[in-house]
Amino acid sequence: MERVKLYCRGQCRGEIALCPAGSRTEVRAVMEDPGDGLYRAALCGEGGELQLGVLAPENAALELRRMLYSRDVAALGTPLRGEARCSFRFRESGWQETSRPAELLEDRLLRERLGAVETAWWRRDGEVLYLALPLAEDRPFPLETLFCLARPERVEGWPCAVYAFRRGEPVPP
Repeated sequence: MERVKLYCRGQCRGEIALCPAGSRTEVRAVMEDPGDGLYRAALCGEGGELQLGVLAPENAALELRRMLYSRDVAALGTPLRGEARCSFRFRESGWQETSRPAELLEDRLLRERLGAVETAWWRRDGEVLYLALPLAEDRPFPLETLFCLARPERVEGWPCAVYAFRRGEPVPP
C-alpha cells in the first residue's frame, strides 16, 4: 500500500491510499471536511494528474473510494501528492481570499508582522475592515501583539483569528 498526502488550499488535510490488486488499484482518499462546499480529488504524479472524483461526507470527514485500472495509475509515474479542489461553494460568505494581507493595512509594524502570512481573508462592513488570519498549532498566533482583540471564528472552513480595523486602527471585537 502506498500513501500520499492530500492537500487542500495549500495545506495537508488528509491522505490518499493506493492498494494495487492486479489489474486494478483500490484508491481511498480521506480528508477533514472544511464544510463549505463540494470537493473533487485528484492524484498528481510525475506524469500528470488523474481525476478521482467527488469526496463525499462520511462521519466527520470527506471520503472517496474507487477502483481504477492499475495502468492508469502507473501512467502517472511516481505519485507525488493529492489535491482536493472546491468545485462548488455552499454559500457566499462575503469573505475574499488574499495572499498579501499586509497590503490591506497601513501601519508599518502590522504590515511587517503580516509579511509571512501566505493566506488570509478579508471583508468590509461600512468603515470596518475585518481580517481573518488562519490559526495553526505549528505557527505563532497571528498578530500576537493584538491577540486580546482577536475573535476566534471559522472562516471559509478554517479556524481563524478575526481582527477588526476602523480607519486603520484595531478595534475590539
